[in-house]
Amino acid sequence: MLPKVAYISSEFALSDDLPTYAGGLGILAADMLYQAAENQFPLCGISILYKEGFFQQKIDPEGNQQHFYEQIDPVKAGLIDTGATVAVPVMDHTVQLKIWRKEVHSSQFAVHSGTSSLYLLDADIPGNSPEDRKITDRLYERVWAPHLVDDLALGIGSVRAARKLNLPIEVWHINDDHGSFNILERLRENLAQGMALEEAREKVKAETIYTTHTPVGGAESKFSREEIFPVFASLFQGLNADSEEIWKLGKREWNGKEVFSLTVFAMHHARAINAVSRKHLDVSRKLWKFIGDLPLTYVTNAVYAPRWTAPEIRRMGNQKSGRLEEAPSKEIWEAKLRAKRSAAETLAHLAFEKRRFDPKAMILVWARRFTEYKQPTLLVSDLDRLIKILTNREKPVYLLMAGKAHPEDPQGQEFVKQVINASRDPRMESHLIYFPNYNITLAHNLLSAADVWLNTPIPGWEASGTSGIKAIFNCALNASTPDGWWLEGFSPSAPSGKVANGWEINPPNADNVYHLLEKEIIPTFYDQREKWIAMIKESLRSCGPQFNTRRMLEDYRKLYQI
Repeated sequence: MLPKVAYISSEFALSDDLPTYAGGLGILAADMLYQAAENQFPLCGISILYKEGFFQQKIDPEGNQQHFYEQIDPVKAGLIDTGATVAVPVMDHTVQLKIWRKEVHSSQFAVHSGTSSLYLLDADIPGNSPEDRKITDRLYERVWAPHLVDDLALGIGSVRAARKLNLPIEVWHINDDHGSFNILERLRENLAQGMALEEAREKVKAETIYTTHTPVGGAESKFSREEIFPVFASLFQGLNADSEEIWKLGKREWNGKEVFSLTVFAMHHARAINAVSRKHLDVSRKLWKFIGDLPLTYVTNAVYAPRWTAPEIRRMGNQKSGRLEEAPSKEIWEAKLRAKRSAAETLAHLAFEKRRFDPKAMILVWARRFTEYKQPTLLVSDLDRLIKILTNREKPVYLLMAGKAHPEDPQGQEFVKQVINASRDPRMESHLIYFPNYNITLAHNLLSAADVWLNTPIPGWEASGTSGIKAIFNCALNASTPDGWWLEGFSPSAPSGKVANGWEINPPNADNVYHLLEKEIIPTFYDQREKWIAMIKESLRSCGPQFNTRRMLEDYRKLYQI
């Protein structure tokens, strides 16, 4: 089946053998490919083969984050050499990009078998200069000027790769702005065919869907005139194209200066623009209102459930026609305990300082990037109170934490150290455990272990989030601040007797988290098992269908009009 939709993303998180991802953007992109494979929907992914991927994390004896890199082995990662290369103009010269293909099989996780493809572009080949071969070495490791070259490789390379492989792409779905030079390249193609600029733009717009994934300002790619004009000169050489006119299509004010924004440029050339949750739509409308009237909507993120559900729980679901919420309460409790026990053995080898936890106890998990808006140190802000909560002899609780801080984020790295120091407090008795090098394997085991998945972003900053959605399919309950997907997913208890499907941390402060743990979450787990399992069933019933990639792909299919 040839693809009609090209899903362009700088990240795809298919496996730890292919660590071309930093976080949720890559997880979402990979889950989209798995769902497309299962549905036999004509969609492919296009990205960069970052040979060293994103950084690997380790913690030194003083509790400081260290980072290192490992070379990806294309053969071990299951990549297929297409034998094709494409040439991409980079300023004053041309770089060759090799095209690899990765086949994505839904049968790896699901009953329904199908295949989709991910195409990866690689500059690390003979014939390119040593400097050019490094263009695709590391994900998100460059300051803006060299980072421009990465974006050129993805954007222009994605179009030329599709043309070289004769992929009949009708819709280009660009995810965040790193792939936005894809639009510029298609604009060039249309101009080369003799179209006037406005006609060329309208054709591009009719073929483009753009998804904005974050309100964080640092994620917007912005370039000065000095940086971007050589790109225009190189790409439009010999064509009747005015660089000043192209500049205006992405121009915006930033810190008192004019810059070329790839986000603004992409939004000007998309027939549909979507945020990734209802709340994120509201935030995006305010954030981008200076552009003018935009065709903004939202498609809330979701997960490919078969990929993320623990085997012990998935087997129970298969026996019950896949509907976990219909299983007897005793079976749910026992399946979850089996998953926790299995995860505990694996996690003992992955934990910092090889700490262990008791799988029969209540397990809280906080796992995501260590950055300010996610409030990674909220739970350790009152250490005395946290220690009292966790080390209760009658109702013991373990808090498992994981997440990286970007190498260029010293504040995030300090947050990691604060958590490490808290875990080493002798009064903690190993009830707070940190796990370095958060990746797909670690995520699977933390999801299996979790009874409660904690999420603490400052409201308005989490575009969607998906880790808590994965927790649902592992019979864990969510406790989150009111942001992202949880604003759509949370369902409180009702006078009719309907139980809640989790907890909302509102106001979003430490005192409220501690209060919820002390007065509601821990007592329910230990003293009201039937209510606890009823909440799990309600979470599965109310959130399972809504936050599954089957729904998400259908929403996008309507945008694609395919």
